[in-house]
Amino acid sequence: MTEDDAPIRSAGRWVSVRLQHRHVSFDDSFEPDEPLPDGDCADEESVTYSGIVITSYDDGEKVSERWIPLGIDPSEADDERLIEQLRDALLWQAGRPPQAAGE
Repeated sequence: MTEDDAPIRSAGRWVSVRLQHRHVSFDDSFEPDEPLPDGDCADEESVTYSGIVITSYDDGEKVSERWIPLGIDPSEADDERLIEQLRDALLWQAGRPPQAAGE
């Protein structure tokens, strides 16, 4: 889905959540500082991996976009990060500021 294909909503705040695959290419001299994310290697110079895109709209205008990678074997910390991002997005949509747990 491209931005042009996004559902049209005329007013208010709303959040779009979708799965997206990203393809990253690098040249022969590339040496990562950290291990590359888990993903499918198309060849020795690229990797494709999945993630969740959370896009926030206000009165039809995109105001933010977050991409959260999904590993092949996600950890509990990965799951907690995703839950936190989804919670924050939905609270923003509802017009309420995020609150600490238990408040």
